[in-house]
Amino acid sequence: MKLRPGLEAEFSVEVTAADTAVALGSGDVDVLATPRIVALAEEATVRAVRDALPHGRTSVGTEVSVRHRRPSPPGTMLTIGARLVEVDGPRLTFRVVAHVGEVLVADGTVRRTVVERRDFLARARGD
Repeated sequence: MKLRPGLEAEFSVEVTAADTAVALGSGDVDVLATPRIVALAEEATVRAVRDALPHGRTSVGTEVSVRHRRPSPPGTMLTIGARLVEVDGPRLTFRVVAHVGEVLVADGTVRRTVVERRDFLARARGD
C-alpha cells in the first residue's frame, strides 16, 4: 500500500471521567476536554496511514488545528475520523472530525511528517 490521499480511519470511544477537562486540567467542567479531542484526532491519523508506511518509518505530529464545537459529557459515544487529504513528499495533511451520531463535535486539520523511526529517535536523544 502507498501513501495517497483518501486513506482514512474511523473509530468510536465512550467519553469517560478520565477524558474530561477537570481530569486533564484544561478546565473546570466535566465534559470532554479539548486536549483529549486532539489526542483522539492524532490517533485517527496514525491509524489511517500505519499500514501504508514503509518498514522502519513512522509519522510524527507537527501541527494541529481543531475547533471544539459542542460539549460531550461522560457516557457519550464519540466517533473520530481522519482522512488523508494531501501528500507533499514526507508531509501529510489530514482532515479530522469527531461526532456523536450526526452531530459534529469537533473538526480540523492535523499535519504529520513521515520520518525514519531510528534516525528520529537518535536525533531526539541527541546522538
